Amino acid sequence: MKTTYLNSALKFSIGILISSTSLFATNYTEAKNIINTKCTACHAGSATSGLSRVSEQRKTPEAWMMTLKRMKEDHGLKLTKSENEKVVKYLSDTQGLNYDETTDYRYILEKTPNYQESTNLDAQFTEVCARCHSAARGTLQRRTNDEWSKIVDLHLGKFPTTEYQSLARDRDWYGIAKNEIVPYLNKHFNNDKKFKLEKNDFEGSWSFYGHRLGEGDFSLTMKVAKESNDKYKISIDGSYIDGRKIQGEGYSDIYSGYEWRAILKINDIKYKQVFAFDSKTGKLSGSMFETLHPEEHSTLTGVKQGTNKAILGVYPKSIKAGSSETITITGANLNGNVKLSSGLSINKILEKTSSKIVLDVTASSKYDSKLIDLMVGSTKFDEDLVVYKKIDTLKVYPTYAIARVGDGGGKMAKQHAIFEAHGYLSGKDGKLGTSDDISLGKVDAKWNVLPFDDRAKVDEDVKFTGDMDSYSGRFTPSFAGPNPKRRFGTNNAGNLKIIATYKDGANTLEADSHLIVTVQKWVNPPID
Repeated sequence: MKTTYLNSALKFSIGILISSTSLFATNYTEAKNIINTKCTACHAGSATSGLSRVSEQRKTPEAWMMTLKRMKEDHGLKLTKSENEKVVKYLSDTQGLNYDETTDYRYILEKTPNYQESTNLDAQFTEVCARCHSAARGTLQRRTNDEWSKIVDLHLGKFPTTEYQSLARDRDWYGIAKNEIVPYLNKHFNNDKKFKLEKNDFEGSWSFYGHRLGEGDFSLTMKVAKESNDKYKISIDGSYIDGRKIQGEGYSDIYSGYEWRAILKINDIKYKQVFAFDSKTGKLSGSMFETLHPEEHSTLTGVKQGTNKAILGVYPKSIKAGSSETITITGANLNGNVKLSSGLSINKILEKTSSKIVLDVTASSKYDSKLIDLMVGSTKFDEDLVVYKKIDTLKVYPTYAIARVGDGGGKMAKQHAIFEAHGYLSGKDGKLGTSDDISLGKVDAKWNVLPFDDRAKVDEDVKFTGDMDSYSGRFTPSFAGPNPKRRFGTNNAGNLKIIATYKDGANTLEADSHLIVTVQKWVNPPID
């Protein structure tokens, strides 16, 4: 049955937005024709004037992809791959999210491994909504009050057992969702702000600094050449700090004016890039990960060469008092003389270009700890380096992780868990575990695995669940499927404690993390 309700105010505003921007008229004609031909069978209105239900929402590109997928599966919408791409692009560019609306929740778009939502959102919202999916899935949307109310009805209609599951059967789930959660979402995530399409030109050479889990820091240059409107050809050329090369090429698409999505091949392996461009700082940052293994994950930050002066990364970021070290500073437009504040002296400049500075330095022995400022020309970069005498504590990241069995009896590839140990100093308050603790960066710890509890010990989880590389911190889970050698012939799941040990002079530091080894994940939506 055709939907007759249409928010007239939004219908009008969308129409004004589209008609006032010639970019839409010249590039989105085909997308609007697709919408007018295939979407108006169920939605009142048009692409130009606004569509019922659709025009009352704003979302990320990934969320619009998921919406179209649901329209196909549940309502018989027929779109070719090309049509699908055009409609997602159009909706993202006319009804996307503004940059500042995404910043707190980008971890879900960037597939950050083992991210734990430490949300300051309403506890009721977490229990009613985020018990089944991430909080970010809801907070990366903007809807009118009526649309938030309708999404509650959709959940109950599509998933009728919702009210009988954990954290629902003990309460009036529908009543709470309608009378408490909808007003909360309407207050904090209402579609009352207009979307403003940014106009950014990404063509040129970009300098990036990144860190890959388990592999270390790297720098690279990314050359970006415009192919057509908001589509670019890219090539990357860089290396890890230890000299291993990183080379690849591919294509990127821009959504909402600032959302960068790229597919590329690096050393014959397919990767994705999920970046966002901050027009205030001129930085393009986000993640790069293997398509089939998102846990093989890097974080990157870059700036376009010839624009703002910036330091993107320093390696190593900490130097032991009284020692000499070679440090590498990566950035963009690093022109001018180099100076360091007291506590770290430059012995020799080994290399200096606009994107890289390599220094031979010596750390003073008179400080227990000292934060070092760096000057390049007239630009000051605060506290990018640390001089220290001893590490106060060790922390393991992530603090909780999941690995998944695979291969063997299943078609899904194994999902590894990758751990890193970082050293820390207490800050000015002299207390550990407070906000002013000083990170010394990654240290080369040794790794071990123990059963997490008595049940894990009885079930011999350490023996069956997989193997930990004692040097890299990489846990490789075992094969999928029942294992006749295990108690009750169960699969190779288990519950483990991950131990990191690091020797700092005469002191031995230890820290741990929690690892659950579980079964394959068969459903992998763009936003969990």
